[in-house]
Amino acid sequence: MRFPTTARLVLGLTLLAPAACDDTMAPESGQRAASLIMNQPLRQVDRMGLPAVNTAFVSASADKNAFNLGTPATDEAAFLGTLTQVIMARYGLNAAQAGALANFVLPDVLPLGDLSGFPNGRRPADDVIDIELGLIFGVFGPAVPALQSDNVDANDRAFAATFPWLAGPNGG
Repeated sequence: MRFPTTARLVLGLTLLAPAACDDTMAPESGQRAASLIMNQPLRQVDRMGLPAVNTAFVSASADKNAFNLGTPATDEAAFLGTLTQVIMARYGLNAAQAGALANFVLPDVLPLGDLSGFPNGRRPADDVIDIELGLIFGVFGPAVPALQSDNVDANDRAFAATFPWLAGPNGG
């Protein structure tokens, strides 16, 4: 019997959700298996709710590792001051502008369910890097039009008309 794509996705998420979503299972108290197939401990190595937050706003390697292993619940307490300082130094924003931008990107989460697009949700075609550059070099900081785009305006391959909607990987 062949399940429709949606049924396969729901079944897969149902199997993974108990392993991946239990915040009460701290690493020091034991780890859940990541899936029935992999049978390996679940281990966080990276996170990217908002693209480029860690890349653009966290400076030292040790801070990047701490950020990747952190949780959104502790983002503001652990990183707000550091991000504000990095933004001031790296992008020339004053303390108020840098603080507003740091508050905007923390906690590093990706809201779901809002079809208005990034940063309130995420649609596949949203040009998130241009939006983030526009925030740095226009909304929160001084307007610098030349720095408000990465000049990549579209994917090199069209989105699919059916799930999973994203184009397949490039060869090579």
